[in-house]
Amino acid sequence: MSLRAVLSRCDDWSWLAPALPLAPLVPLALCLVLLDSQSRTPGVWLAVLFGGAAAVGATLLAKRRDARLAAAERETIVLAEQVLRLGKLAAIGEMAAGLAHEINNPVAIMMEEAGLGGDILADGAVPEAEDLAELRRALGQIETQGARCKEITHMVLAFARTPDGRGDAVDVSALAEEMAGLTAKRADYAKVKLTTRLAPNLPPATCSASQLQQLLLNLINNALDAMEPDGGELRLETALEDGHIVLTVSDTGPGIPQAVADRVFEPFFTTKAAGKGTGLGLSICAGIVRQLGGDIAVSSTPGRGATFRVSLPAAPAR
Repeated sequence: MSLRAVLSRCDDWSWLAPALPLAPLVPLALCLVLLDSQSRTPGVWLAVLFGGAAAVGATLLAKRRDARLAAAERETIVLAEQVLRLGKLAAIGEMAAGLAHEINNPVAIMMEEAGLGGDILADGAVPEAEDLAELRRALGQIETQGARCKEITHMVLAFARTPDGRGDAVDVSALAEEMAGLTAKRADYAKVKLTTRLAPNLPPATCSASQLQQLLLNLINNALDAMEPDGGELRLETALEDGHIVLTVSDTGPGIPQAVADRVFEPFFTTKAAGKGTGLGLSICAGIVRQLGGDIAVSSTPGRGATFRVSLPAAPAR
């Protein structure tokens, strides 16, 4: 059987790994053998051949190992992206009722105002001055409510968009205010009072706005879930501490038992009832914060709620 056939049938060449550092010596050994005719004994030739085979095998082993590591790294990146997309879909699903209500209200107003305008123009006569004023007001309302619908859908599309990996200068307080507005209806349904204390004039954070949106939405949804069905208070705060932008999301829910507090960021770990939640929300938050070069931590007193604290590096001053 040829050496090529032997190599192709072997999966584990780890026993040859110690020979890898000796690979550069094989050409030197061959040269010495060829130059010294007295050394051309069978034992020397066997040693040289074995050394060459070991070097070839060790090289193949190293290449196979590198290829497997590269493939595993590519697969890990793909899986991480899929988990992020799954987390976004889950988060959008959780706030779907609130979004439907947010869009339904302005649509209802537009339909009412359009009906009023139709009544004014129904008889085909030139409207009186008073009717014209009412028609202008109705058209203005339609424009205003249409802009509101556009704003809502723009926020949802921006959130659902796959991040391109570029770092943007993000106003964390403004983005937090935006996400608070986006989840306000769900908070109302959960009987939760949502309050904000957002520091003005914060330096921007260099990060993906889409990722920061997902981070905030996951933390807010997690807090709302914790307070259902009894309700409570959710506080969203931003501040600047030692060159870092600090974002905190606090709730007055049942809190997190100390025994499991260290596990809340593990994938698929959840304290929610069976069938509720994916167990990915907080692990996705932890992954996003790591990508942004920040830290995330949780503190909780059972029976008195929980606080999630995110620290992100502020963009350097220009």
